[in-house]
Amino acid sequence: MDSTASIPRADSLLPSCPRTHCLEEAVEAMRDRFISPEDVASLVVVLSRNVIAAAPPNQHGSFQDDTPGLEGFLWSLWYRLIVIADDDPSMHDRLGYILAAIMVKGKDGREGWRIWGNDFDWANLPIFWPALRECMNGLLIFLFKFIPDLLTVTLASAGPSVVDDNGKHLYQPYPSDVEVALSGDPPTDSARSRRAAQERTAWLNRNAFVARLWVLGVADMAFYGISTMRMELEPYSLSLDRRTLSESYGTKELDIENSATYIRIAGKQMYECRDILGPKGNPGWPSNAGAPGSSGGAWDGVDGYHPERWALWKAILKDISQREGRKNMIEAAKAAVVAMEKVEHEHGPIEHHAPSQ
Repeated sequence: MDSTASIPRADSLLPSCPRTHCLEEAVEAMRDRFISPEDVASLVVVLSRNVIAAAPPNQHGSFQDDTPGLEGFLWSLWYRLIVIADDDPSMHDRLGYILAAIMVKGKDGREGWRIWGNDFDWANLPIFWPALRECMNGLLIFLFKFIPDLLTVTLASAGPSVVDDNGKHLYQPYPSDVEVALSGDPPTDSARSRRAAQERTAWLNRNAFVARLWVLGVADMAFYGISTMRMELEPYSLSLDRRTLSESYGTKELDIENSATYIRIAGKQMYECRDILGPKGNPGWPSNAGAPGSSGGAWDGVDGYHPERWALWKAILKDISQREGRKNMIEAAKAAVVAMEKVEHEHGPIEHHAPSQ
């Protein structure tokens, strides 16, 4: 599957052939398993320098003093790396090692570069985190973008109840051909069903990649882990009459599979994490930063990771694994429970201590 179209690319910022050639050379090297991650990192530094040398002096980035050509090249480079992760889970570790090798470069070869008004430093993986955030904004964005008639059909099927009394959007039922594909059944013959199936696979692979980056130590991905549990798993701790809203806009099957993905891959990190991402449990939490760690269901504790919240996740998954439903969802829930029990057995009970804030 080629999910390239599902990533919002910044190719418009790379108008000239030399830059395009540099991008393709970098992507080819990332895909080539015979080229070491360290050599790929060195190549990215060289190609970035070549892009800058070929850029018109007036081709600035987001800030006037940004190094010409650099921001656009990096946006496209990182988007293409994420596409590789979407398409091939067997590349996840290699891509993680490449990112780690690039970070080691630090200020090597930057020669006074500037980006977003700051001195450039490879250790920060400039532009990668905003690019990843754009790609993690939710499956619904890609579905509406690449299935043009879906928004109209979806809203029409909801009748007058598009928003609740508080102005929040209600969960929108999908057309049946889209819903079966998102749920894990083979797509129908319709183009939008096939596209939905592609986006489903890409979404699961992308989240698996994020979880793997956490395991590899490339970055702390606690934010994405807790956000997924809040939006995609915890609502199923509520009775159906209370489960009106959904932030994930996936189907139940996709929600459970994606939640299970984080636990299977990064269960140890989640079990040990005590980060608080919200005001409940962290009085100093910025008022304008939302509350990504808040409850998505029956949880009534801190806005973040906690042993009792882990137990709640396990209970939800165990309950789902023992009910009727699509085989892919049941198996995902069972695998997650097994993974959680393995983590608990290997690491033992973790005493509650002061949370990370």
